[in-house]
Amino acid sequence: MKTHSQNFPWPLLLFLWALFSTVNSPAAAPIPLRAGPVTLFFEPDNASLRYVKVGSHEILRGITAPVRNSFWGTVLPAVSKVELEDKGDHFTLKFEALCREREIDFLWHGTIRGSASGEIEFTFDGTARSSFQRNRIGFCVLHGPSAAGKPWVIENVRREKSKGHFPEFIAPHQPAKELREIAHELTPGLWAHVRMEGETFEMEDQRNWTDASFKTYCTPLETPYPVRVAEGTKVVQKVSIRLEGSVPKSDPSDRRGADGPHLTLTREQTPLPRLGLQVSSQIAELSEVEVQRLKALHLDHLRVDLALTNDHFIVQLRQATAQARSLGVQLHVGLRLGSEPERTLERLAEEVRSLRPPVSAWLILGADPSLYQLARPRLKALDPKAVVGAAHDDINFTQLNRIRPTADMLEVAAYGMTPQIHAFDNLSIVETLPIQADTVRSARQFIGASPLLITPVTLRLQSIAQAPLPGELPSSVDVRQPTLFAAAWTLGSIKYLAEAGVQSVTYYETVGWKGIMESAAGTPMPDKFPSQPGAVFPIYHVLHQLSEFAGGAVQHVDSSDTLSVAGLALRKGKRLRLLVANLTNREQTAAIRGFGGAVEVRQLDARNTLSPGQSTDAFVVKSGDPVAMELPVLLPPYGVIQIDQGL
Repeated sequence: MKTHSQNFPWPLLLFLWALFSTVNSPAAAPIPLRAGPVTLFFEPDNASLRYVKVGSHEILRGITAPVRNSFWGTVLPAVSKVELEDKGDHFTLKFEALCREREIDFLWHGTIRGSASGEIEFTFDGTARSSFQRNRIGFCVLHGPSAAGKPWVIENVRREKSKGHFPEFIAPHQPAKELREIAHELTPGLWAHVRMEGETFEMEDQRNWTDASFKTYCTPLETPYPVRVAEGTKVVQKVSIRLEGSVPKSDPSDRRGADGPHLTLTREQTPLPRLGLQVSSQIAELSEVEVQRLKALHLDHLRVDLALTNDHFIVQLRQATAQARSLGVQLHVGLRLGSEPERTLERLAEEVRSLRPPVSAWLILGADPSLYQLARPRLKALDPKAVVGAAHDDINFTQLNRIRPTADMLEVAAYGMTPQIHAFDNLSIVETLPIQADTVRSARQFIGASPLLITPVTLRLQSIAQAPLPGELPSSVDVRQPTLFAAAWTLGSIKYLAEAGVQSVTYYETVGWKGIMESAAGTPMPDKFPSQPGAVFPIYHVLHQLSEFAGGAVQHVDSSDTLSVAGLALRKGKRLRLLVANLTNREQTAAIRGFGGAVEVRQLDARNTLSPGQSTDAFVVKSGDPVAMELPVLLPPYGVIQIDQGL
């Protein structure tokens, strides 16, 4: 006779516990600080300051102090011995940060002081406890995106001052070099001065990589790197902040954000982009179950990248063609032509004429104008309807911005995105979402109205600089791929790119640890990547809720707090669907404005995401009651709410 405990799905419970406790474990609570009129937060998890503000005006998005290895990898700090002396309007905070990884062993002491007059001083005092190679050690000062277009006065290392402004559109190269101090106007009559000592600093526009900041970093890139750091080497730096001018008085009646965020539907609409996925790097063939799941998403295309320098590309193209045909979708094909492009293109043409793959877009990877001009007529001869574009190997806006295509290369323009080039915590990843739209607006300055393909969008950079240690995941894999956080972030990404007016977006892979579901047959998974054979990841559910609106429109939605909540409104015929993502790890209530009448509300959260893991529709109906024009909805941590009108 079976007992109650024998009937309970303990394996699934343990899997879910591992997933949501390991992957979504809460970060250490930020420590709020005040220095007179200036407010800020210290984050113990990464030894950084964040959101330095006076009133509602952001002085800095943050100050970090990374240790970067010879591969530009960031050695995450272990912070300890945090001591805070808080006097209300002034403070002193001290801590230790140990950066240890492989051969690197570097310990630094941080001291942050804030005065009642609003001055902040952050010192970095570090010692190398081993010998190693580094590309950078020390402060990075981050001015937020609100600084774009604001006037500045900069002082260089020779004490020379000059006037200018932060770039409005994304600067392809460093806007300023040899920096010692940056002063910029927060609001008429109020300036913030940020001084950096102990090294030579320069600035880059990190919006190129979708970071929400202008980064002023130490050690100019023109200085040769990597550099050997000998055991016992000392590194001492200081950043100080002061205000000049009329400081606004705080208004106790100002309750902006006190009642939670709100979303407002506007009248503006843009087409919903055509959505696609990359072919899996882990499986060669899709199972019948996987085919049915993917067909339910009404995808536009699959993307496959081919290196034409060896004949393995033939196998890859045949596999991708079979998958595309089984799903009834087109192919986007990235091509690496190699050092003999005429020969490799002819070999490709032979295979294409025989196989007849359903290619709708060819992307010449790493193309210069001469390669593009060589390849385009040959590819057009295979199928005049397929577009030919250029895309760079670096999957960010950076390379397109720096190596701008000539007018005759603009049949389509393409670049990819990943939110984790410089920072890896959830909040920094969320900050990249509005910046994705900024890259589109900046691209339009030089590509005009050419169709824009964002391809691919991945959580991590796909190139691997260092082989993983035993038991580690490859650097191209993010442990958050099968989580609610990834689903909420993906919804935000689609929202901002759709509203910016892109024509097509390619996300992730179909199956596997970089995909939207786990293989039904199961694939080897390290312990650090909790998964279950056949599990449907939360990202799948978000794409599934968009599938019915393929070919429809996106109605723009404004958010009162872009770091807290994102809304994506879909229209097709008389139907309206609103998807709302909680971008935080806490429960919150959001108000929906401009959306009323009889609706059906569903939600995707930790209770119904992977339980059962085989389900392809984990949203649960909550209510169908009529609601007022301002609808309050309760959002679970990193959860997604779906509201339907006109069913």
